[in-house]
Amino acid sequence: MRVGLDARCLTATTRTGVEWYVVNLVRGLSRLADSPDIIAYVDRPIPEPDLAQAAASGPVRTRVVRARRGWLRAALPWRLWRDRVALVHLPSTILPPVLPCPAIVTVHDLAWSHYPETYTRADLRMQTRVVPRSVERAAHVIAVSRTTAADLQAVLGTAPEKISVVPLGVSPRFSPRGPLLEGDQFAWAEQIGAGYVLYVGALQPRKNLMRLLEAYVWVRGEMPAPPLVLAGAASPHGSALAEAARRLGVERYVVFPGYVPERWLPALYRGAGVFVYPSLYEGFGLPVLEAMASGVPTITSDRSGTAEAAGDAALLAAPESVAEIANALARLLRDERLRQDLVARGLERSQQFTWDRTARETVKVYRRRDGVS
Repeated sequence: MRVGLDARCLTATTRTGVEWYVVNLVRGLSRLADSPDIIAYVDRPIPEPDLAQAAASGPVRTRVVRARRGWLRAALPWRLWRDRVALVHLPSTILPPVLPCPAIVTVHDLAWSHYPETYTRADLRMQTRVVPRSVERAAHVIAVSRTTAADLQAVLGTAPEKISVVPLGVSPRFSPRGPLLEGDQFAWAEQIGAGYVLYVGALQPRKNLMRLLEAYVWVRGEMPAPPLVLAGAASPHGSALAEAARRLGVERYVVFPGYVPERWLPALYRGAGVFVYPSLYEGFGLPVLEAMASGVPTITSDRSGTAEAAGDAALLAAPESVAEIANALARLLRDERLRQDLVARGLERSQQFTWDRTARETVKVYRRRDGVS
């Protein structure tokens, strides 16, 4: 069987959830000894040599498909037909209007159905129109968590037998062992030292960072607290957070490093004293597991994919409650025994999630009879 994969995320210069999913899925697939023939389709050459090599190793080979316009609508379907592909995997839930073969889509979350107010009008229109149609037309659906699988059934009415849950993985690069950030890597590295309170992810309203900032202000009013680092690409909401930090009088203690490149991300996690991920809703919550794998005690939301990923290895707080987030943060800053307990639990929990497992289970989905019929 020959499988096509929309792998344009491999060429992205900045990466968030879906891009990391594709990058690590391809790396995992390239290591499989027993796999179908997989063609990773990209729209331009992959700039990183090690990633380009992974995307052309083992059962995976890369094919560049260039198009001035309509890559997904026309160029990819034509190439799939020409390459006699039996099945195509679309990792970002968007199907072309016409395809020459059955399709599998990955659904990461249906956050738009729970918190539509946190989306721009254009993004919400795209999600509410395109995602349901794509899921309906797909031969099979990969959900990244039980949370997302339940949403597919409740919100879109997707049949349970059409859904396979394939959790994401954690790269072995995230580990307690290794160097910390150095001053010549980021101008602020020496300013924050080690032991900071860390968030990593998009700076957007659904991530609930305004309440995290308010909780941090409350904690600083009660006890000494290390700096708060909000790591993510610049955005309008990031600017609003910076303005709020100034208004609340903590601008000296809140650091916005911007987007942190992959090569520095493990060191950023490793140097944190506490990781906080208070998102209102997540399909999975990969940063929670990356922090745990790095040996960092973690606080996250008590619902959706973050609670599912964390299990009993993190402190859980209601994301709408500034007091609960603040109390959890104060507990971890004060209680060394609790910190060490969560570090041990987090390391054990994170080891259950690997990208090799994700790749193996994804190939099982490819081979499902109802996925290729």
